[in-house]
Amino acid sequence: MTGILIAVIVLLLAVIGLLLARRRRHDPTDLLGFAMAAREAEHARSTRTASAAAPAPSADALVQQVRMLMNQRQKIPAVKLWRDATGVSLADAVRAVELIAAGGTPSLPPTGMAAKTGQPVSPLLMANARNLKLQGRPIEAIKLVRQHTGMGLREAKDVVDAL
Repeated sequence: MTGILIAVIVLLLAVIGLLLARRRRHDPTDLLGFAMAAREAEHARSTRTASAAAPAPSADALVQQVRMLMNQRQKIPAVKLWRDATGVSLADAVRAVELIAAGGTPSLPPTGMAAKTGQPVSPLLMANARNLKLQGRPIEAIKLVRQHTGMGLREAKDVVDAL
């Protein structure tokens, strides 16, 4: 009799746990559920783009997508979309998304160029960054690359790591 009672209690707890998990997935205020859903969507998008390389959205289409996300009060996915499409830093992406939400249209950065100057990255700059890295000062090398190119922290770190 005690074994049956314990089995029923365990079964009820499992059902309650499933119901709560399902409720959390649909609750927009649940940050953990939102993060998990975003990760799943990112994974699905990356596998989809890996299998069928779709062309990058045009500037107008990108602005419309960001505007739609902001109308749905989804600022983080809008910023991520802008960063993925343009390659700008997080701060620049946030500013661009806020400008779009206010009704403006930001300018897209040139591709393959330094974000601030619009010029190709100087070989002298890369040599200086390489020397700093070899001297055991990688943080200064990253700062140097960021200062002269306008890259975000992650992009500059990747450049210095590749030296």
